[in-house]
Amino acid sequence: MNLLVLMYHRAQAGPHGNDPALLEAHFAHVARHYPCVRPGQPLASGRLNVCLSFDDAYFDFHRVVFPLLEKYSLPAMLAVAPGLCSEATGVAPEIRLVQPDLGLQTPECTYGLCTWPELRELAGSGRVTIAAHGLNHVRLDDPAADLEQEIVGPQRLLAERLGVTVENFVFPYGRFSSRALALTRRHYRHAFRIGQAGNRDWSQPLLYRVSADNLADAAAPFAVTRLQAYRIRAWWNRLRRK
Repeated sequence: MNLLVLMYHRAQAGPHGNDPALLEAHFAHVARHYPCVRPGQPLASGRLNVCLSFDDAYFDFHRVVFPLLEKYSLPAMLAVAPGLCSEATGVAPEIRLVQPDLGLQTPECTYGLCTWPELRELAGSGRVTIAAHGLNHVRLDDPAADLEQEIVGPQRLLAERLGVTVENFVFPYGRFSSRALALTRRHYRHAFRIGQAGNRDWSQPLLYRVSADNLADAAAPFAVTRLQAYRIRAWWNRLRRK
């Protein structure tokens, strides 16, 4: 296992996030001990390489996470469902920061997500790689899902609105069908799922991610027992072709 892709959501304490102080301590630990890489970047030989990935593009990524990435000189991938993004919002930042996670299920109430101007700032920083996260963040193992719209659509829209090339796709909820996976592979360089496993390198057709939400401490994902479990799970996933 040469590559560990960590998955985060919110910069707030809870099952789907981390308190900002703990997140900062965690980033400091990563910066001190591991090469931190972007998707597709060459890996440091003989070391565990780490990729930071944040799902959903909540406003707290712009307000809290991005300044920490700058402080510790770390890159990250931000998975965006552009169908839910607004051009502007009049809602106060302190309210936007605490919007419940259910906002992704209610497009009329997405003030807690990054706006297009905020996404353009992040994309232009040189520190944040924008990935597609579906168009509307729907499950792609649902037979009713419009796969062309949800998989190809966000790549075009993000490129048009942000002026970036989008080569990475992160499956919403980590779920997909065989058809969804085949279409993703035709249009993107890398596809990411959940899997609680490590990766050999970027050449794997489906890259696994490990949850780093609700950390017990700054070094939790890198405990010896955890790393062993990620290696075993990767082997088992390959054996099952999952």
